[in-house]
Amino acid sequence: MYVVDSIPLVDDPEYDDELLQEDIADLRVITNKDSLRTAGYADFDKVIYLFTKAYRSRPDSLKRIPTTSSMEKIAGRWNLHEKPYTGPFIDYYNNGSKKGEGYFNDGLLSGSRLLYHPGGKLSQNYSYKAGITDGPANRYYADGSLLHKGKFEHGKEHGEWLMYYPNGQIKQSVNFEQGVPIGEVRIYNSNGRLFTTEQMKNGKPLSEKRLEKLNVTMQNGDEAIDNPKLAIKHYSKAIELDSTYAYAFFSRGTAKLNNFQFEESIADFDKALALEPYLGVAYANRAFARIRKYQFQNTRTLSKTKEVTVLASRDSVSAPKEEAELICKDLKMAIFLGDENEQVISALKANCFSK
Repeated sequence: MYVVDSIPLVDDPEYDDELLQEDIADLRVITNKDSLRTAGYADFDKVIYLFTKAYRSRPDSLKRIPTTSSMEKIAGRWNLHEKPYTGPFIDYYNNGSKKGEGYFNDGLLSGSRLLYHPGGKLSQNYSYKAGITDGPANRYYADGSLLHKGKFEHGKEHGEWLMYYPNGQIKQSVNFEQGVPIGEVRIYNSNGRLFTTEQMKNGKPLSEKRLEKLNVTMQNGDEAIDNPKLAIKHYSKAIELDSTYAYAFFSRGTAKLNNFQFEESIADFDKALALEPYLGVAYANRAFARIRKYQFQNTRTLSKTKEVTVLASRDSVSAPKEEAELICKDLKMAIFLGDENEQVISALKANCFSK
């Protein structure tokens, strides 16, 4: 059992919550059975107490503020010492940097709930009343740029919500009425050009007439996922209809990746990202295409499977230095843009942590 800054480390650390040697101020190891029993770890043979430099330099006034790790959530309320807690709380990453903070009133969130990226920038600032989101709601990219802003009323989106690209351009604007999108949804490219305007009906979008044929063609490609060659034909037709549509190149690149056409898929992802530099899934799949290329470069017989990202994410590859750097750069960019699925994280761990 590891105990970091007095908090037992129960789960494996997330990819962005690793504790490095340089973060540690001191440690002590307990193996004496009586001491382990007294500390509440009778089922363990060894407990390692780690204290971070950040913790050691933290003033006592902050050390006295509890973390949610020291609490228990019962019937929707956060309890400390077996009763609903009222007061401030602060959570920390394993390296001792601040992860989040807020205030509980009778065990329920009240006021601003702040979350932070591992680098220290604000990640989220939502307002709460009696444990329910109510009031302004802002989220941010890891570099501090605004990701979205809006507000909640009694736990549901209400009023105008705006999403942004990291360069500050509006990505999408939509109005809500008690959690249901209404009126007009406007979607933009990161260069500021309006891509489409959708009218909402019963909470669902009605596409523009000019995009109906394109959408049908893209849907045909999506439905042919088990037949990559057929999917490629549909996506190529979509590109003929609109050669500026980044998602068509991304989708065709993914179909080519599933068909083991690695170089061709990379070329399509390059084109997709030239058209839309903030298309996170294209960065992820371009990395997978390179990973797969080097995994199977000496393989004579390839097992055809659509589970490309799963296979691509499990093992590290021996790629040339420049290619390995491109793989890691793409995976990190995908995560920065919000693509944090298990396959992307696994690929990052397998190919990039030691580089």
